[in-house]
Amino acid sequence: MSQREDQPHRGRKRGFYARQVEADAQRQGLTVEEYGVYKGDVGSAVKPINSSGGLLFLSILVTICMGAAIVFTVIGIAAGIQEVNWVVVALGALLIVWLVPTMWAYYFKERKASRLRKQNGKTIELPTRRNSSRD
Repeated sequence: MSQREDQPHRGRKRGFYARQVEADAQRQGLTVEEYGVYKGDVGSAVKPINSSGGLLFLSILVTICMGAAIVFTVIGIAAGIQEVNWVVVALGALLIVWLVPTMWAYYFKERKASRLRKQNGKTIELPTRRNSSRD
């Protein structure tokens, strides 16, 4: 299969979750801002934890784990326990720089959506595999 034939397939997947959010929000009479983060489990192996409280828990957990990884890395480098693999350190730093802010952004987005729904007196029906559309 050539690269040209592969391109349309990849382009079709781009924005999948954004389209899911728009469709779920529209179906429930909500704006995308009121809907918040994607709440379905289409495309995931496990049921997502995407309530405001669940995302807060995950954000705190990820932040603590990444903070511990930083502390242990600094202690290991300072103590000279073993030779430093800078590629692993750089990849770990990139993971931390990407993962921690992303988790907190999802939490704040869902918290804002939750407040908007409460303020406007709207509720949300969590999508199931039966009422989530697939592309």
